[in-house]
Amino acid sequence: MAWTVERSRYIVRDPPWLSIREEACRTESGHAIDPFYVLEYPDWVNVVALTDSDELVLVRQYRHGVKQSVLEIPSGAVDTADERPEATARRELFEETGFKAKRWQLVGELSANPATHANTTFCYLATGAERFAEPQLDAGEELVSMLLPMAEAVERARHGELLQSLHVASLFLSLAAAGRLRID
Repeated sequence: MAWTVERSRYIVRDPPWLSIREEACRTESGHAIDPFYVLEYPDWVNVVALTDSDELVLVRQYRHGVKQSVLEIPSGAVDTADERPEATARRELFEETGFKAKRWQLVGELSANPATHANTTFCYLATGAERFAEPQLDAGEELVSMLLPMAEAVERARHGELLQSLHVASLFLSLAAAGRLRID
């Protein structure tokens, strides 16, 4: 059921932030869709890091899109120099929080919106997390790392304090992978 792309051009090209393609497409049944916009972002990683004391490693930072400080899991764009997304996940966890984890598991691959977004978010569960250093923040990165008991973090997610939908999805995929998600 793939579409045929009859014409494609970039109308915004600002890697690594965002590129936008405008395309003229034709569906398999012959219906023309012109214009159609595709948003290109880099691939992304989300890290659900748990300590042996059942605490979730979180960060709080200002997000200009919603103009508020929000609670998040460590995350970041996949660096093209990294061999694989897991290398980015390990780096982001350490840089943003100073934590390293003993065990890593890819628990899911998600798309923010497969209709229009071309990137993938790789979701990792990192267990046995321990603090080894102070955060190593990039220029312009202003965040505070913190630990919350898992039950409290889930309650905060349920009440909208963890606002980023892919972070919440990563949290629940990780809970399922860890055998901690109960559905009644």
